[in-house]
Amino acid sequence: MGNSNSNSTMVDPVRFVNYEDMLKVIHEPEKVIIDVRNPDEVESTGKIPSSINIPLNTVSDTLASMPDDEFLKQYQRAKPSASDELIFYCKSGRRSQEALDKALKLGFSNSKSYLGSWEDWSSKQK
Repeated sequence: MGNSNSNSTMVDPVRFVNYEDMLKVIHEPEKVIIDVRNPDEVESTGKIPSSINIPLNTVSDTLASMPDDEFLKQYQRAKPSASDELIFYCKSGRRSQEALDKALKLGFSNSKSYLGSWEDWSSKQK
């Protein structure tokens, strides 16, 4: 990678978190960690502590139009507001990037993506 600040990459550093960040975030309940993998994937691998599972294909609908009380019932936490920090992850970081784009379009301006996602997390948790 090097230290050059060229804009050739599509990655905005403000929008990404790494493993070290995640170790802090799991202890910050006001931040919302969202696993966008399919439920069967989550079931077979486990998940990052304190994360909730909102599969990629339902992210937009859930964030945009799920009623607050329904969200609370389903995820045992309050529905995030537009100013809350959302952190998306998946298996390798591709779907979380898509989820990030969706959230930003919906006005969740503090959304981020965990770059290495589950593959990175699980390899370092051993």
